[in-house]
Amino acid sequence: MSQIDAVKTTPLTNLHIALGAKMAPFAGYNMPISYSNISE
Repeated sequence: MSQIDAVKTTPLTNLHIALGAKMAPFAGYNMPISYSNISE
């Protein structure tokens, strides 16, 4: 994967992951999309 194709992260990415967020690429960044399942 080249630098151009790489997904960027924010300063809070590691915190989101530690809190159990489901992450997905959005607008070139790895962003949290949810923290629990839909039934909760």
